[in-house]
Amino acid sequence: MSVDAKILESVAAALRSARLEAIVVGNAASELHGAPVVTEDVDLLLRDTPLNRKKLQRFITEVHGAGPFEISELMAGKRILLPESYVDILFDRIAGRLSYNAVRSRSRQMSVGREALRVASLEDVIRSKKAAGREKDMAVLPILRSTLAVLKARGRR
Repeated sequence: MSVDAKILESVAAALRSARLEAIVVGNAASELHGAPVVTEDVDLLLRDTPLNRKKLQRFITEVHGAGPFEISELMAGKRILLPESYVDILFDRIAGRLSYNAVRSRSRQMSVGREALRVASLEDVIRSKKAAGREKDMAVLPILRSTLAVLKARGRR
């Protein structure tokens, strides 16, 4: 796993402590499903509510992060810098017209060390990456599709 398991465990612990419900999406979710992909960050999808914005501030404190900073003018998200990585916070939707509620309905809890994270389905990650259409997303799609096929063949889907 390219995102250090300790980083994922600390993110999970900070989410729990802040009582912030979030879903791991993107390549970190793919890695947690067993896909042999590389990522240096953790993408989290959450509802954009005033209460969650307050909880997000507590999460930043708990994870010893800096920010939040704007990701870009093109994205309605925030970036939190960690000592060894970063977390991107995506609000309400991800590419592929996938809403928080839809992604959550197909997500599942996965253990990370002594903690747990809610992780988007591999099918939703694939749909999102296909819709995003960026070169880096298109490059990883064959790997994700192969991983999904293996998981289905093993009855893990």
